[in-house]
Amino acid sequence: MGLEVYHKKRDFAKTPEPRGKVAKTNRRRFVVQEHHASMLHFDFRLEMGGVLKSWSVRRGPSLDPAERRLAVETEDHPVEYLKFQGDIPEGNYGAGQHRIWDAGTYKLVEGTDALAQFEAGRLKFSLDGKKLKGVFNLVRLGRGEGQWLLIKSRDEFAEEGWELETLLPVEEKSWGEGRKRERAARSKRVTAKEVRRAPAKKDAKPVAASRVFKSKKLEGDVDVKIGRDVVSLTRPERVYFPDEGLTKGDLVRYYHEVAKYILPYLKDRPLIMKRYPAGIAGESFHQHDVNEVPRYVRTLALEVEDASGRGTHEVDYIVGDNAATLLYMANLGAIERHPWHSRVRNLERPDWFVFDLDPGEGVAFETICGLAVKVRDVLARLGLEGYPKTSGSRGLHVYVPVRPVYDYDVIARFAERVATIVADENADTATVERSLKKRRRGQIYVDHMQNARGKSVVAPYSVRPRPGAPVSAPLLWSEVERARITPRDFTIKNIMRRVRAKGDLFRPVLERRQSLTEALRRVEETGPAGSRTRRARA
Repeated sequence: MGLEVYHKKRDFAKTPEPRGKVAKTNRRRFVVQEHHASMLHFDFRLEMGGVLKSWSVRRGPSLDPAERRLAVETEDHPVEYLKFQGDIPEGNYGAGQHRIWDAGTYKLVEGTDALAQFEAGRLKFSLDGKKLKGVFNLVRLGRGEGQWLLIKSRDEFAEEGWELETLLPVEEKSWGEGRKRERAARSKRVTAKEVRRAPAKKDAKPVAASRVFKSKKLEGDVDVKIGRDVVSLTRPERVYFPDEGLTKGDLVRYYHEVAKYILPYLKDRPLIMKRYPAGIAGESFHQHDVNEVPRYVRTLALEVEDASGRGTHEVDYIVGDNAATLLYMANLGAIERHPWHSRVRNLERPDWFVFDLDPGEGVAFETICGLAVKVRDVLARLGLEGYPKTSGSRGLHVYVPVRPVYDYDVIARFAERVATIVADENADTATVERSLKKRRRGQIYVDHMQNARGKSVVAPYSVRPRPGAPVSAPLLWSEVERARITPRDFTIKNIMRRVRAKGDLFRPVLERRQSLTEALRRVEETGPAGSRTRRARA
């Protein structure tokens, strides 16, 4: 605690920010400041211990309990900062426009020692501001990472679908100028993304990956050299899979080993990132917005539909370009790799679609395999080939590669029609009914819904956040027909032996470009006319 870091970062002869000092009293005040720096973000500050404990919240606080906002801990600020607003000149730390967005007081919901709760990594407090009111939670993700979640509690002040409004116009360097022009010109267009680039460590002495990953047990922070790039590996000894004792270091090592096999399925595709910074037993969260990334990480801001379907919002995605990015994400606690079905250069037209065979309770894996063969056979009648892999959880995926000339709506409708045919022809075991309550026990859901724009399924060779560290493994149809395998057979401990022996069984998904012209005609002539689909929608 203290202001040493705050003072060290600033030249008070050049910045209007207050020098300040540690206060002797605490009045439980808070402030949220709108900060148009290299990227627009919101500084959330709580008074405790004579200073302002501070977090950078990329998209700002929200009154919607469904919105979990990543809050990155920053240096303590003096209490004089409660009233600071102005313009920090270029060349200074945090240069840009700085305005008070909201301010007021807070009360702890439980206990009386805010600092103790801060140190414990869990704060629950009630805000009394002009804009923010009611109970909020700050929860630290793991230890030593400086990352928290800011979450609104469900109370009388909660507001579903609440949207933050900025005080100042949003400029290009912060949230992407021209969003209104972009939307008017072309809905859902890819927009330019500017992310603050983390400076290289001048005193870092990176170690070649070959040396780092030779060690059976990784301990202590280390900078790993991947080609010309350097990835900072922090706390590799942290246990991610408790039952097996597998660590973050084991996860990073695996992704280094499998990089040349998994990267072709991530290349040029936006990635949906879910982080488990404390491992699979801890809290997890989705992260799209990235405040600061190394230079080797490519990012894009994309317009995607709101969950309500009533509008769109901007989401920042990492693009799966290279091995360094793969390891960087693993170090952040991103266990899985979830790529879009389309590439950045042709974003509205996927080059594969997927059927996810999701079993209900008590379904034998051999039954799932049998249904996957039925999916293959229906596709064959339509003149198409599908390729199987384990989901890494309980089910199977069947991928269908296509020429990237059909938009998501065409692909989604076609996949729905195929799934309905499969369900109608195998009514005892298959369904397209989404509601668990309406499904019969023992049925397998033929999920075609993951083929919409912005949806994804787990990539081949991706690890899953499940006990045993299972991997989504490509299969031969002969293995599916014999049904002598289970998803638990493929883990980060053994998958590389299989890949070295059999090669990349999923390669045809990348190389084949199947036309749907004939299949679209045949699908209307095959099987029932789709009454089951209409019932599922009702």
